[in-house]
Amino acid sequence: MAGDNEGPRIRVILVEPESGGNIGSVARAMKNFDLDELWLVNPKARIDESARAMASHAVDVLEGSKIAGTLEEAIGDASLAIGTTSKPSFGRSNLRRVALAPDELARRLRGARGTVALIFGRESIGLTNEEVERCDCIVSIPASGEYPVLNVAAAAAIIFYEIRKASLGKWPQRRIASRDIKRRLERQFLILAELAGIPSHRAELASRALRNVLSRSLATEREASLLLGVLRKASERALGGRRRV
Repeated sequence: MAGDNEGPRIRVILVEPESGGNIGSVARAMKNFDLDELWLVNPKARIDESARAMASHAVDVLEGSKIAGTLEEAIGDASLAIGTTSKPSFGRSNLRRVALAPDELARRLRGARGTVALIFGRESIGLTNEEVERCDCIVSIPASGEYPVLNVAAAAAIIFYEIRKASLGKWPQRRIASRDIKRRLERQFLILAELAGIPSHRAELASRALRNVLSRSLATEREASLLLGVLRKASERALGGRRRV
């Protein structure tokens, strides 16, 4: 968070934004809450006069925005990738869309160090299932059951506000586990599941559940390293001391 030493660095990512006005409105909301890192993934709209007009005093955020060809490029070195959706899952099987509320996410981010990518989908269809799968966890705003879809700038402002509010004050500092070590942990988990004879579809579901737990708890680098070491030792023991490549 720009200008704030008590929270993570927030990277705002808009996936294929379709309206210059919405890009400008998101930039304005970012400025309101001291955020300045904006990425546009394969934008369908330009930063035009309508974008500048809606940005008002946040034109510097617009001019400093970066263009990416893919979501992975925009996420880059972020420790945590958080998608947004108006359609969270309430079922037991769709683990990809198990969502946090904005205030709950904000509380968990208190004192966290590292870069957190907040990902907002298209105005028309939001994020695809494949894009959600690339996220570590999901946040959803509890809105009307009859009409839950908020304008992207309104949704962004609510989430920015909750993160800002929760960050005020002094909190113990902790570095979020990198996406790299979490993915290595997932791979090691799948190796151990295979050695245990778990069917592949069950193992994939369990691996997604592991990702949800690690991400929602904001596991630290130290915690993830310890877990990875235990899983690696367990799989090596199962393989008679050999390490699985």
